[in-house]
Amino acid sequence: MPKVSRIKIQFYLIEALIIFLPFSSWLVSLTGQPTISLIRDILVFSLFLVSIPDYKIRNLKKLHPTLILLFILFVFLSYFWTEAGPFQWLRGVRFWLTPLLLLLTTILIDFKLEQIQKFVRTIIYVSVIITGFAILEPVGVKLSTVSILSGAGSLESVNLVGALKINRLESILAGPNALGLYLLVIISVLLGWQGEIKHYKLILFFSALILILTFSRSAWIGLIVLLLNLAIIKYKLSFVKISYLVILLVVLVSGTFYISKKSQTLSQIFNHGLSTDMRLEQYNRIVEEKFEIGLLGRGAGAAGPSTQNRLDNGSNHWTENTYLDTFEEFGLIGLLLFLTIIIVWWRQLLRIQNDQDPGLRTAHLALPSFLLAGFFINFFTGQVAVFMFFLTIGLTKAKLK
Repeated sequence: MPKVSRIKIQFYLIEALIIFLPFSSWLVSLTGQPTISLIRDILVFSLFLVSIPDYKIRNLKKLHPTLILLFILFVFLSYFWTEAGPFQWLRGVRFWLTPLLLLLTTILIDFKLEQIQKFVRTIIYVSVIITGFAILEPVGVKLSTVSILSGAGSLESVNLVGALKINRLESILAGPNALGLYLLVIISVLLGWQGEIKHYKLILFFSALILILTFSRSAWIGLIVLLLNLAIIKYKLSFVKISYLVILLVVLVSGTFYISKKSQTLSQIFNHGLSTDMRLEQYNRIVEEKFEIGLLGRGAGAAGPSTQNRLDNGSNHWTENTYLDTFEEFGLIGLLLFLTIIIVWWRQLLRIQNDQDPGLRTAHLALPSFLLAGFFINFFTGQVAVFMFFLTIGLTKAKLK
């Protein structure tokens, strides 16, 4: 296949993926057909197959692609020790394989700047639709998530802020946390590519407002980190000023938590009922079972978000912490491999200081905020955000490789 034709196919596959992803959960709920979500996998695997000629040995020998391939191999090898049944194992593999394959593929494709600009515009246009649906929720207008085909609908449940009974905005995504993480990526893209996006300030305002109204604590933390990082980049703050800013932030957060103990309203906002206690119980469980988890973990599909409604009726091992879930699923070896991928990202990004490059600006903002949010929510939750995050990072590959 000629390279020009291949690039066009790659472009349209990614465009289709950007458009489909945010609507995936809603379509599954509306039709009652979980297989609709496989469109995402078909698009990614088609992109992978079309891109095979781009997988040149000299590129695959570079550190970042090599580490991703090693992690994918480790995920497959977990079949030999997984605690999950065969179909549940496949489900766990799918949670990891598809987004990582998207990251690997986008790293190795040579898209032109004009094509990346079109991707960015599509990402923002779709996000405006998703945000628009969320804006209507407080006034009681919500897109139907059920039909005669689906019966109950998988998105029909209402998410509230503890005993306050405040509706958490979720639009048509798989819950408030999924929407919060998705908007965290969108805000990074808006700030990174602001010169390329019309009415970006208005879109940015509503994106940030909706993120706040998801009452997703992990997304809030990610947004705070993003804004702190933006201030550092924009004003080129010295180490001393950054230290003062961090200390001030710690004092403000600590003070807020102290006040929340005196205020029932703030307590519900920060603790979400029993949510915090339940997470702490899971953290303690990981500490107690660390030797049982060991070097190899429980295997794909035996821990993490894929254990919700397990196909083999096994236990739900899910801490909602990305890194603890990775440790439980793939053990110390898998966690170290995953952290190495992140560290390599971080080091390569820090080596390149170019405030004029919109792709790099986006990566500088998205990477720390999204990864730190992962301590408080598994960023594979809802899947949409992690796909958009990996796509955003992958499109900066010319600078990161």
